[in-house]
Amino acid sequence: MSRIRVVHVAGSADVGGGERYLELLARHLDRDRFELAVIVPEPGPLAARLASLGIPVATVDLRRLVSLPAVARLAAQIRAFAPHVLQSHGARSNFYTRLAGAMAGVKARLSTVHNALGDYPVSATRRAVYGAADRLTLPLTSAVVCVAEALGRNYPRRALVIPNGIELDHFDPSAVSATGMRQRWGLDAGPVLGFVGRLTPQKDPLTFLHAVAEVRRHRPNVKALVVGDGPLRGAVEAEIARLELRSSCRLTGMQAEVAPLLGAMDVFVLSSVSEGFPFVVLEAMAMERPVVATNVNGVAEIIEPGESGLLVPPRDADATARLTRMVGRLGAAARTARGLTGAALALVQFGGGRFGTGPRPAEQRRTAAEFHLTLCLLVIARRIRGVAHVHRDADRRVNPVGAGRRSAQADLFLHGRDAKDGGL
Repeated sequence: MSRIRVVHVAGSADVGGGERYLELLARHLDRDRFELAVIVPEPGPLAARLASLGIPVATVDLRRLVSLPAVARLAAQIRAFAPHVLQSHGARSNFYTRLAGAMAGVKARLSTVHNALGDYPVSATRRAVYGAADRLTLPLTSAVVCVAEALGRNYPRRALVIPNGIELDHFDPSAVSATGMRQRWGLDAGPVLGFVGRLTPQKDPLTFLHAVAEVRRHRPNVKALVVGDGPLRGAVEAEIARLELRSSCRLTGMQAEVAPLLGAMDVFVLSSVSEGFPFVVLEAMAMERPVVATNVNGVAEIIEPGESGLLVPPRDADATARLTRMVGRLGAAARTARGLTGAALALVQFGGGRFGTGPRPAEQRRTAAEFHLTLCLLVIARRIRGVAHVHRDADRRVNPVGAGRRSAQADLFLHGRDAKDGGL
């Protein structure tokens, strides 16, 4: 049987949620059924990571805001790969790929939205250009894949909401020595508040530091662990010094493995002013860490306030500190209770193995990556035949957060049997 050729056009070649999404997809897509290639818009670490997985990677410079020669070069590369399905990621990539995909004659064209256009950390002029380009080229896409319901609301009648998932086998709290990790980073006795993410304005690490300083006014033995790197590193180091946190805050830089660091935290704090459906919140919950997170976009779709975490407004260090102290007053057993991690454990993991709770035999496993792509193909096939548009709330029938629910059509397409015969 001939394989389905799929080409993804990345939004960047750096390290971020969209790039993490592509790497997980590349690692777990069934190579017997699908042939994957990726086009990156600039040099960067993503290309090397994908190449190490045996994925063909090409670079087409898409760094300019609008460039007709870039559209032509991208169309030529797409023709060379000759995909059945073309999927792009992020506003700039979506714009270029819609035009180039149409020029190359690809019928199945997907755009992916990982964050809201209005939240992009760019100038107002550039944001307006992104918005206009998105609206003008939207008719050229078969469907818009959104990683959160909050993002899907911007694309009525076109959105297909498929939340991110994580590899649960990589996040096992029983396999981590919190004491050993704290000793490694010089964190002596006392609760540890943690931040994991790029040091960028979007992640707002300075508000996290202000919250830590406020918490320490009430509990001086509290420590902080900041995991990540980025353009705000200098500002973060200066703020640590200004707030007199040098003896109590550790800045680790970028770390390849975050599970042990999450395991060393008593409370994980997400201080972002903008997110789509953040991987790191899922990972913290999988590590059985209580979460205090800003209520932005898809975060509220992960966290059930009071059950699996607490939500605060963005840029509000005082509110973050108050709720963090509230969590800190819980006993150790309550802080690590499985009730705080139920949402993460219900997610479909990339790589198969557990869909909800119990393990499954190998022959019953279906990766979230394969399910994601197959569902997209199903949607496109319906539209190409002109049958019907899928409503933006189609995810309620197939959303992995809903413990693996999916539509009967998707089940038949995936397994050749009716859903009532048994689900994943």
